[in-house]
Amino acid sequence: MLNNENQEIYNHINSVRVRSFRNHNDIELSPGKSSVLIVGNNGVGKTSILEALSIFSHGKGIRNAKFYDMIKNDKESFLVDISLSTSGDFSWCYRTSYSKKSRNRKILINDKEISANNARKNIPMLWIAPYTERIFLGSSSMRRNFLDRLVVIFDNEHSVRLNEYDKNLKQRTKLLKDGVNDLSWLEVLEDHLAKLSVAISSSRLETINRLTKYLNNSIKYFPRIDLSFSGSIETRLENEPALDIEETLVKDYFKSREVDAILGGSRIGCHKTDLIIKNLEKNLNAELCSSGEQKSLLISIVLATAIAFKEYSRKSPIILLDEIFTHLDLSRKSNLLEKLMEIKSQIWVTATEKESFFQNKENFWYHNLEGNKIKNA
Repeated sequence: MLNNENQEIYNHINSVRVRSFRNHNDIELSPGKSSVLIVGNNGVGKTSILEALSIFSHGKGIRNAKFYDMIKNDKESFLVDISLSTSGDFSWCYRTSYSKKSRNRKILINDKEISANNARKNIPMLWIAPYTERIFLGSSSMRRNFLDRLVVIFDNEHSVRLNEYDKNLKQRTKLLKDGVNDLSWLEVLEDHLAKLSVAISSSRLETINRLTKYLNNSIKYFPRIDLSFSGSIETRLENEPALDIEETLVKDYFKSREVDAILGGSRIGCHKTDLIIKNLEKNLNAELCSSGEQKSLLISIVLATAIAFKEYSRKSPIILLDEIFTHLDLSRKSNLLEKLMEIKSQIWVTATEKESFFQNKENFWYHNLEGNKIKNA
C-alpha cells in the first residue's frame, strides 16, 4: 500500500455510545465528520460525554478523576464505544470498560485488547475544561500534569517514562522509609531516576520550544505568552550536557537519602518542575491575571499546541471544549472557532445555550441534551 508522506490525516469520531457512565444509562451520538455542539442545562451530563471521549486519550480524562467514580451509582461497570475515522475513511472501533469488581480497565480496538498507551497513539486529543482553568492558581503538580499532557501529544513514550519514574521513586521511598540496607538496589533505582528525570525533562523542554514561535506571535484576539521553567532540570538542560546532569543527579540522590528517609519522596527530580506562564501583553505572570485573562491564556496554549502538532505530524487533534465560551467576547469566540476550523480539527463543544455565532456554522452538528436524551437542536 502506497503511503503519501505529505497526506494530512483528519481524525473524526464518527459515533460514541456511553453506557452506565456518570449519570448516563445509555446514550449515543453519531456526528460523522462534523464538529459537535451539545447544548443543555447544568447537571444534565454534557461534560460526562466529553469525559467519556477523553479517557481514550488520557486515563484520568477531562475531570482528572478515578475510573471507579465514572461508573453510574447503581451500576457495576461502565462501557464506552467510539468509531474513529481518518482522512483515508478507515474506521477503528474502540471500546473501553471498567468494572468495580475487578477494578480493571480494558481497551479494545477492532475487538483486540490493547494497552492504553497504544490507544492514545491514534487519538491525539486536547481539551479545555473548568478543571484545566485552575492550573494557574493551583499547585505546581497541576501545571506539571497539564504540561505533560501536551508533551504526550508529540511524544507518546513520555507517559511510559512518567509511569516508570513514579514506580522507581515509590520503590526508593519505601526502601528508605523501611530502613532496608540494600545499597546496590538503591544505587540502581537512583541511576534509573536520574536517567528518567533527564529524558522526561528533555521532552518537556522540546515541547515548549515547539510552542514558542506560536505563543510569541499573538493569535488574533488572544495574548502572547512566554513559557519557562523555575530552577529545574529543564533549565539546566539549556546550558549543560545531559550526561553531566545525570551524573550530578545520582550524587544528589545519594546525598539526600537521610532527609528523604525522614520526609518521604525526594527533594530532587523531574517531579519538582514548575511551569511559569507569563502574559506578555500585560507583562504579568498568569496567577496575577483576571479569570477572563487566564482563560484566554489557556486557549492560546491549546491553540498553539494544536497548530504545532498539525505542523509536526500532519494530523489534526480532536479538541474538547467544555463551557469554554463563558466570559469570552464575540471577537474571541469567533476567532477561536475559525482557527480550529482552519486546522480542520473536529471540535466537541458544550454550552448552556446555543450561541448566536454558531448559527451559520454548517459543519457543526447541533443537539440538545435533556434528561439524558439527545434531541435535535
